[in-house]
Amino acid sequence: MQLFNSKLFQKIAASFGRIAPIAKKEFIQFIRDRRSLLVFTFVPMFMLLLFGYALNLDVKHVPTIIWDQAKSSLSRDFIQSVTNNEYFDIIKNVSSYEEVEHLINNGNAKVAFILPIDFDKKILKNENVQCQVIIDGSESNTASSIIGYINYYSNTFNLKKVKEKNSGELPFANIELVPRVWYNPELKTANFFVPGLIAFILMIMAVIATALSMVREKERNTVEQIIVSPIRMYELVIGKLSAPGVIALFAAILVLITGWIFFGVNVKGSLVLLLIYTIVFLFTALGVGILVSVVSSSQQVAFFISVIITLLPTLVFSGFIFPLKSMPVILQYISYIIPAKYYLTALRGIILKGVGFSYLWEQMVYMLIFLFMIFLASVIILKKKGLE
Repeated sequence: MQLFNSKLFQKIAASFGRIAPIAKKEFIQFIRDRRSLLVFTFVPMFMLLLFGYALNLDVKHVPTIIWDQAKSSLSRDFIQSVTNNEYFDIIKNVSSYEEVEHLINNGNAKVAFILPIDFDKKILKNENVQCQVIIDGSESNTASSIIGYINYYSNTFNLKKVKEKNSGELPFANIELVPRVWYNPELKTANFFVPGLIAFILMIMAVIATALSMVREKERNTVEQIIVSPIRMYELVIGKLSAPGVIALFAAILVLITGWIFFGVNVKGSLVLLLIYTIVFLFTALGVGILVSVVSSSQQVAFFISVIITLLPTLVFSGFIFPLKSMPVILQYISYIIPAKYYLTALRGIILKGVGFSYLWEQMVYMLIFLFMIFLASVIILKKKGLE
């Protein structure tokens, strides 16, 4: 057993000895490549400004739950008046605060209307009624729009009852909604933006840097030298991925620290869990970069393909800027094949909500499936091209 461990250790040490020179070379080349540094610095900024100002951010079809403790015709009339529009989709009627908390924690609902048991009694006595509205504030743009919709439709209901009172049809009492925004009470844009920016930077940097690094070997005709050398293919891949992987992870950490220092964005959940999800997503993005490199004949082609499959999908279909529920159904289905969607959900859950693995296990499962499929596709293509 001890002999086996000794041989295993020697193999691992020898493998790392072959990986280290490649990794060192990649770090030096990446730092010296000013073009890549400019791309990673200015392209994300430009795309964020372009899509942030150019596209419509209206929020529609918000998943909504109702806890109607009064269960009366008046309470149903109020709920109907506020939610019978394109902005709110009632997904469930609940009967406890625990259900409200669970559905908002796991992201299935974004808004909860809670009507008190004495709703009718206070209206008939001409007393003001307070109805609690709980809003998921982890997406501040969405939450701000929701508050505006709620205020508008509740005021419309109140005006309707005023007219009925003046006609002698019904005693009137003002109904006051008291919104409570969870996870982002001040609706700070930074709380919404920082997690999305982390996912965006990781995806862009990892895919483009990996693809360009691998294709560069083809253009320099050094692939044949690598094939006949004692280094194995997986060692080459690890060495090539080390620089973009570390730099992308470092960039994500810098964004997180900057958000904490300048915008007060704190990680409410587990840092260890956040790191685990980040590493899994990072390997997925690096795998996409490998896949791009093996189907690209030049750095220009690799860069073009990387931009197409990372920039637009990450911005549009991950939920970073645009609410997925407001998109046409066919586009919502497309979002299911975007790895950044699941990582961003996990980021917001850990950073803003402070939830644990029990609420985010589905995201991990999907990310691992993507990771396996992407690397499997890369290996198959490498074998067909005779590079392994």
